[in-house]
Amino acid sequence: MVNDTVAFPTLTEEEIQILRPYGAEATFHDGESLWNAGDVDFCFFVILSGSAVIRNTFGPTEQIAVHGPGQFSGDVDVMSGRPAPVGGYAQGETKVLQLSAEDLREVVRVEQNLGGKILTAFVRRRELLLDSNSHGLLVLGSPLDPATTAIRTFLGRNRVVHRWNTPEDEHTSSIFTAFGLTPADTPLVILGDRYFINPSLEELGTLLGVRRDTDKHQYDLVIVGAGPAGLAAAVYGASEGLQTLLLDRSGPGGQASWSSRIENYMGFPEGLTGSDLAARGLIQAQKFGAEISVPAEVIKIECNSHGQVLHLASGETIDARAVLVATGATYQKLRVPGFDDFETRGVFYAATRLESDFCKDSEVIVVGAGNSAGQAAVFLSQTAKRVRLIVRGDQLNKSMSDYLSYRVEQIPNIDVLLETEVAGLQGDTKVRSATLTGKKEGSIPCDGLFVFVGATPNTGFLRDTVAQDRKGFIITGDATGSQWHSERIPFYLETSCPGMFAAGDCRVGSVKRVASSVGEGSMAVTFIHRFLSL
Repeated sequence: MVNDTVAFPTLTEEEIQILRPYGAEATFHDGESLWNAGDVDFCFFVILSGSAVIRNTFGPTEQIAVHGPGQFSGDVDVMSGRPAPVGGYAQGETKVLQLSAEDLREVVRVEQNLGGKILTAFVRRRELLLDSNSHGLLVLGSPLDPATTAIRTFLGRNRVVHRWNTPEDEHTSSIFTAFGLTPADTPLVILGDRYFINPSLEELGTLLGVRRDTDKHQYDLVIVGAGPAGLAAAVYGASEGLQTLLLDRSGPGGQASWSSRIENYMGFPEGLTGSDLAARGLIQAQKFGAEISVPAEVIKIECNSHGQVLHLASGETIDARAVLVATGATYQKLRVPGFDDFETRGVFYAATRLESDFCKDSEVIVVGAGNSAGQAAVFLSQTAKRVRLIVRGDQLNKSMSDYLSYRVEQIPNIDVLLETEVAGLQGDTKVRSATLTGKKEGSIPCDGLFVFVGATPNTGFLRDTVAQDRKGFIITGDATGSQWHSERIPFYLETSCPGMFAAGDCRVGSVKRVASSVGEGSMAVTFIHRFLSL
């Protein structure tokens, strides 16, 4: 990591002088901690003399990086207020310029060039840490345990640096001994010198600083759903002075975060993962002052003439002058025998590094004919022994982009089975095989089933609140329905509840593309400003 000049730049003397009014000098003795893993609201340090070594506080202690004079500490968690994933320790007598997290946020807001340099380094460092698989928070649990899988999925969706060991892994017994625990106490989460046995996602969110206390708070704009549309709205809303809160029940990115590679998004010719896109959007939103709370599930919204009241599953309530619903859609289940039995034991709706870990050197099935299915097949082919892409139609490029369908057909360990469907799943502790019907019939090995078919809008909680079509997609910009009770014409993205807007995949007539969702989220803020000025 040390040789990565993007992640570890050296500040010029002029840049250090820009930072001096925001901070204060401090001295640390050899071995003294600047911060420890698990610390919250830890500071940003510029090394003036000496050096600081970055390593885990608990577990493997090999150094991750060493910051010398002119270099600086931290990654995106300094900006977000989350607990530090690793610790920093003085190496020799070390003098630093120390800035609080709030001071650093002010630097990023005011000093465009220097702030951009710091943020670019932070984003790259987080990428390096996430790729390492050997740093940060530690998760102990079985790969077949649904609770362990839920924890790992939550951490992955929220880009939390973490390691994962099974109870049988080497050195795991010494960890149990250190804390006086046994394998029966898994799933176990260890952060710094603290441990948590089978924490709920709400507890984990609070521990990691991604879940906020929003009870009875009032905001100018509350966004429900942190997919591309919601993130774009958070960036534009916060940057234009609206007190903005972004809520999501699982993590930023929506369906886009499950994509292993987006190659047709303008401005990124080399492509980027959905997770990277979501992370960059989240950092932008937080840079401008938007708040985010995860997990936060909205179960009801009261539509009032003076604003909306959001009710959360936790019992919290939030007042909002305006609401944007950007809850997206969810891939549909396969209605075949055995599917429900293995939904947490080998059935997946995403193809990211987390899922590929479960299917390394194995035979997997991908169901679907859209770009998401094609991207999943390409990604999984890098680690799986064999990938079978099951397509109900007679042609692959009918609903898949030409560049992607061509690539799929060129990869030797991907078999494309046209005019074929999955008719059932079989297995024991996990899925082991699948029955096919159609042009290709019979039973084939299946160590993992990846489903990318259809889309059901996540709008059930609004069924009695706003007008929807028969499939549950939200109707916007329509004054002809019986539910619109205002003399003015609704704005283009406004629902049948005045002051409540919808954008992205959950909306009737939306184009199911990342770029269009980003555009709708941005556009919605313009209409929200107009509504708030009425």
